[in-house]
Amino acid sequence: LIKLLETKEFKDNTIDTSWLDGIIREKSVSVLVDPQTVALSAAIYKAHSQVISQTNDFIESLNKGQTSLQSLASMLSFPVEITYDNVKYSFVAKLLGPQYFLLKINGQSIPVRIREQPDKSLLCNVAGENFQLFGQDEALGLRMKINGATVMIPTVYNPSELRSDVTGKIVRFLQQDRDFVEKDEPYVEVEAMKMIMAFKATESGSIRHTLSPGSIISAGDMIASLTLKDPTKVKQISTFSGRLQSIPQPPALTAEDAAEVISLAMDGYEHDVEAAITSFFKSASPDEAEKLITAQLTKFVSNEVLFNGQDEANVVGSLVKANKDKLQTVIPNLLSKKQLKQRSAVMLNLLRQLEFLLAEKLSDELKVQLNQVAALEPSVYGAVSLKAKQLLDSASIPAFPVRLESLRTELLKSSRDLNALSLQPGIAVSVDLLVVLMSDTAETSRKAAMEVYIRRVYRAHVIRHLDIEENTATGELSAHWSFTLRDTADLETTPLRHGYMSIFSDFTELSTYLPGIISKASKYLVDTKYKEPVNVLHIGFSKQSKDLTENDLSVRLQNALVGYKRQLADMRCRMVNFLSIDPSDQRTKKVGYFNFYSETGFAEDPISRNMRPTMPLLLELNRLTKNHDLIKLPTVGRNAQLYLGVEKGAGSDKKSRDSMQQVLFLRSISLSFDSAHSDGAERIMLMALDEIERAMLDPRVTDTASTRMFLNIIPDIDMDLTKCLEQFQKIMASMISKFATRLLKLRVDEIEVKIRVRDSTAEGGNGFIPVRLIASSFTGGWLTREAYREYLDPVTGQTLQYCTLMGDTNTCVLDPYPTSNVLQKKRATARKVGSTYAADFLGLVEVAVINSWQKYLEAIGSSSSSPPSSVLLFDELVQGKNGELTRMKRFPGQNRIGMLAWHTTLKTPQYPAGRDVVFIANDVTVQSGSFGVQEDEFFFKASEYARVRGLPRVFISCNSGARIGLVDELKPKFKVAWKDEANPSLGFDYLYLSEEDYLAMPAGTVDATATYTASGETRYLLDAIIGLGNGIGVENLRGSGLIAGETSRAYDETFTLSYVTGRSVGIGAYLNRLGQRVIQMQQGPMILTGFSALNKLLGKEVYTSQDQLGGPQIMYPNGVTHEVVPDDREGMQSVVDWLSYTPKDFLSTSPPLLHSELMDPPERPIDFLPSKTPYDPRHMLAGLSQPDGTFMSGFFDKGSFKEYLGGWGKSVVTGRARLGGINVGVIAVETRLVEQRIPADPGNPESREAIQPQAGQVWYPDSAYKTAQVIQDFNRGENLPLIIFANWRGFSGGTRDMYGEILKYGAMIVDSLRTYRHPVFVYIPPGGELRGGAWVVIDPTINPVKMEMFADKEARGGILEPPGICEVKFRQPEQLLAMHRLDPQLQELDESVATAFSDTERNRIAADIKGREKALSPLYMQIAHEFADLHDRAGRMKAKGCISEVLQWRSARGFFYWRILRRQKEDALLDQLVAASGHTLSHQQAADKLAELVPAATRSAGDKVLLGWLEAHQPDLDALVSQVTTAATATKATNLMKSLSEEERRQVLGAL
Repeated sequence: LIKLLETKEFKDNTIDTSWLDGIIREKSVSVLVDPQTVALSAAIYKAHSQVISQTNDFIESLNKGQTSLQSLASMLSFPVEITYDNVKYSFVAKLLGPQYFLLKINGQSIPVRIREQPDKSLLCNVAGENFQLFGQDEALGLRMKINGATVMIPTVYNPSELRSDVTGKIVRFLQQDRDFVEKDEPYVEVEAMKMIMAFKATESGSIRHTLSPGSIISAGDMIASLTLKDPTKVKQISTFSGRLQSIPQPPALTAEDAAEVISLAMDGYEHDVEAAITSFFKSASPDEAEKLITAQLTKFVSNEVLFNGQDEANVVGSLVKANKDKLQTVIPNLLSKKQLKQRSAVMLNLLRQLEFLLAEKLSDELKVQLNQVAALEPSVYGAVSLKAKQLLDSASIPAFPVRLESLRTELLKSSRDLNALSLQPGIAVSVDLLVVLMSDTAETSRKAAMEVYIRRVYRAHVIRHLDIEENTATGELSAHWSFTLRDTADLETTPLRHGYMSIFSDFTELSTYLPGIISKASKYLVDTKYKEPVNVLHIGFSKQSKDLTENDLSVRLQNALVGYKRQLADMRCRMVNFLSIDPSDQRTKKVGYFNFYSETGFAEDPISRNMRPTMPLLLELNRLTKNHDLIKLPTVGRNAQLYLGVEKGAGSDKKSRDSMQQVLFLRSISLSFDSAHSDGAERIMLMALDEIERAMLDPRVTDTASTRMFLNIIPDIDMDLTKCLEQFQKIMASMISKFATRLLKLRVDEIEVKIRVRDSTAEGGNGFIPVRLIASSFTGGWLTREAYREYLDPVTGQTLQYCTLMGDTNTCVLDPYPTSNVLQKKRATARKVGSTYAADFLGLVEVAVINSWQKYLEAIGSSSSSPPSSVLLFDELVQGKNGELTRMKRFPGQNRIGMLAWHTTLKTPQYPAGRDVVFIANDVTVQSGSFGVQEDEFFFKASEYARVRGLPRVFISCNSGARIGLVDELKPKFKVAWKDEANPSLGFDYLYLSEEDYLAMPAGTVDATATYTASGETRYLLDAIIGLGNGIGVENLRGSGLIAGETSRAYDETFTLSYVTGRSVGIGAYLNRLGQRVIQMQQGPMILTGFSALNKLLGKEVYTSQDQLGGPQIMYPNGVTHEVVPDDREGMQSVVDWLSYTPKDFLSTSPPLLHSELMDPPERPIDFLPSKTPYDPRHMLAGLSQPDGTFMSGFFDKGSFKEYLGGWGKSVVTGRARLGGINVGVIAVETRLVEQRIPADPGNPESREAIQPQAGQVWYPDSAYKTAQVIQDFNRGENLPLIIFANWRGFSGGTRDMYGEILKYGAMIVDSLRTYRHPVFVYIPPGGELRGGAWVVIDPTINPVKMEMFADKEARGGILEPPGICEVKFRQPEQLLAMHRLDPQLQELDESVATAFSDTERNRIAADIKGREKALSPLYMQIAHEFADLHDRAGRMKAKGCISEVLQWRSARGFFYWRILRRQKEDALLDQLVAASGHTLSHQQAADKLAELVPAATRSAGDKVLLGWLEAHQPDLDALVSQVTTAATATKATNLMKSLSEEERRQVLGAL
């Protein structure tokens, strides 16, 4: 405007509208804005707009039920391209916080803060300078107003580039390269999402193909380019490559700015946190530092507790549901979760600062926050959780002066019994303080400290003599003692060893004191008759330079010893130990220990640095170092050491080291006398597992590292060897069972315990011998128990050999810890996919059986009893050359195909003598567990083996689907016939082999056609590649079909159960479903296609894990998975639990559980009473614990009901239970409102989550299908009697459910019941009702031989509910008739109408009648409903023969117990009679024959009496069967004879 007012025409007042039009047309009056400022402003506007747009899109996706956080990443960093004035500016925008960006271009970083004004303009601060801009997207481009100046940035379009807007594959080009193509003419055909589509040219011109047919394309890829017919349609645009000149330097980072950066980084935004933390803590006071750390800890914890241990999608869904109207508020939580890795790094950095600033004194608030961090899931929050635990451990130790003064007092008080003081457990944490007190001002304290130190350090040996003395002239405190190794003290050849210790004041005087110390020591470290060095020398100093590091100190000490090696050798010195007090940390006075051994030429042993001198021998570190390079890890326990071992031979690069197997070695000693008993063993196991769990959080430990635990119990165990071995077996089995989950999680492959027990063979029986007790996975099974006796070298004290005490007692071995063998590598491979090695599942099965026994024994009040020995016996099923399976014993890992099977015998509480089960498992360590031809054939044979024997078949599924492959030997040999060798982008014609290569290939490797080139070359054009091997392609699919059919057949003919772990792909997933019953581990997805392949197909990162496709959150709600377990330990427990409900084989029924009457008497009354109001049916079935701690019993045995398929068809509850120890199948009805959730598909942004409410007591498509499915499961292989607690009002018949095939699934219930081979009892419970179609599909006439129906006295049954039937059969007119018939007042009024003398009187009476009818109407509606309800009572059901009996709920348990037993006994007998008759007798005829045998009084006396009669008259029943068999045989023989001629009959009779 100012420019306009300054024009000459305006000043001269010669203006008009044409003048203004000319100015606008010529743009002669304008404000020039620097092009770089325009580009920056446009980038700011675009970045801000994109974040708002993406935020709104993300909120919309949350509204639809989409729970993926993947799109948040694109909001944090994205490119922004601005083309202005024919220059392209390529920015990268990074979101640093709410309305806070960092724009980068050509290495230049520009911080921008934005505040959106009410008028939608943006107030921007760029590197400290402010300006205002406004932007508006228009059809022709972006219109910007920058500080009031308007700028138009036109849209740039390049018609010469032909790009794809889909992800797919090029099928073919429609023109040859360089051909002319017209505008809007199709130029290429592309396949996308299984559709063929044609792309059209945007302009006319000559086309150049950028890609060739068959190329995979993504959205935005350039397919071809055009040389335009009209070149003017393309603008020449240059790329900006310099720096933006108008941008000032950003101001320096202040402490306040640094705090903000740290806070934003903790929110999930990417910043240079290292610089910010350094800047802040450099100037912050302790209070400010604590305030910042506390705030960030609070922020970190408050968000992570939402997700800790939870499924991410479920948490996101819950947050969305709780904030439906304010979804903007949940975005910070979700962004924080998405950026967890970055935030954890920030948190770890802050905790390290806390360690240096405030470690001595943590506030209560900080401790609370640290405890919450320490409690977070270690597998997710590893390093952060570990650091929090370390800080808390450090803070729990009293201040150094307090501990020092307490020990000084204790020394002075106990000066007369220092030996007893040295043995006290509490002194373990004060050994370093003893070293400090050796320089105390009081002589008594100094001497006492040295004596206690020596006695404590050598407590595992036998000290024969000890003297302490002090040179008052020099101030040198010294000691000399003699001792023997405890483990060899009883041997005559054990040497007497000597030790000398000296403490001097300053390390700088080492060279002065050392000659005198060695000279004095030589008087006591006398030569022995042994050549081996046995003596020890300890030298300490109480002061050293602060500038010396531990490594510097080590080098100087080693150099100081160089000149004395000969003297040390002459003194038979085995070890020189130096002690030093670190002056750099005045808070703790840390003591350093440096050990120099004669076998290394008195070079320091770095592994034993800072380890007290006797510990390396007690921990047997020499066994670790031979084959492993060790890295020491921190521990909390004073008597434990942790090492991360990497096999020697690994390269120095990370990739090489990662490829080598890691081992975590936990080495510890115990001084407790109860360590060899169950309580002590459990305490030590817990401490050890805690140490390993902390170590697993260390980022240097890979997720496949194996763990080995070693414990040296120092006190002698007063127990003879035989009892020791028995107790070891018992305690170890109990520990492994109790801690199996943690042992698996922490990958513990060996537990080794060294103890000394009484040697009953020694003279007097008082000698002690060292014994090694081991539970190891390296000798076959998972943590199998072994025991060895040790034979020691009396001089070195090291073990010469171990001789086994279990099994072959002639076997003796001595090995250092070996490198990883085949078995260990297989375990590591299995762990990588989140599973357990196949052979180790047998160990988990054993643990599960032991656990089942423990629960059973506790339940019957016999917890002091023990399970049977050898609860698991097994043979591996191995396929011979003839293709048949044989049972044999062989070492795990010898299989050459990726499939294993075992014939096992489990001694369970149901079958104490043992039951046989066949386990089949993928070996995921062989070609990823894929199914090849050999695997398919083996699986078929193993499944058939179980099926024909009727044995339960359990499939442990961990695989990658059908095996894929190529003929690798052809890869280096095939050649390509290019269309134009000079231009490969034009594509190729065919692949071929040269004549030489073709003739060199074995016949049948390929199908090829000979062709000849113009130059005379012979080429063999490849028509098909066949290969000589078998198992890389379609043949595997044929094998998949074979095992799919076998699994389907096995489901019909035996019990099948699948356990999914790690992953299960393709045919592996189908096998699980075909076996019907599925237990799924939380980290065990079942998928058809991997998520990465789907992302590639969709052209974007949509799916983030396999769990989104087939994890438990998908498979449990859809009914494929019956049960979800957290890990493989729980998985095998669930397998064993499920087997406990099944019979021994396909043809038998499960016997009642032994001693079940001790667990829950079968005829006890039922406490829980179902009501007409909604209740949890699980309480009716299983009972419930009440708030006062008492138990309200349910229908089934306490603790026996287990629900299956709980996530699917929630309006029906299904499971298995026991009634008086009898296994039964259970179907009950949910009476409360439930919801069916159908998740949104991340692959389809338009899909929405659907929440469909389902009313109680109604069958819906999913619950009807579920009912039919479980009936089939109970019937096939499980052979369970079935109890249906019927309480349905009918089927849902709305449009959605009719479309959802409710008719189909309702009919399937009938199909399933019709073929049921075992007793079925339909029972309508108190307050329950069975109406309409719901009655029809479970009526006993469907299968009258097996089904019976019962109703409680308070139950109802009928077609419609009373209100419904009254609407049809007892409407208001009939209710009015009843009123007039029954109500005296209405009767009187009716009579008055008849005698009324006038219309007025009649109208008045009629009005009174209407009023009376209206008043009575509600009451008579109730009367009508009651009348209708009386038709639905149990008495009418019984009278009409629709039910068998009317029952009382409280006593129904006893009734069904005897009914089931009687029916099982009776049905088995009737089936025998039918079979004996050659099926000429019907079931009813067989029943009639039995009825003739049973007295009428017995038949009418009840099930219990009848069962007793049947059991007592078994010989009579057997005789009846024999009689029927004889009669049937005679009839058959007679009929056969009748069919013969006279001559043939004579021949037959003659032969007889």
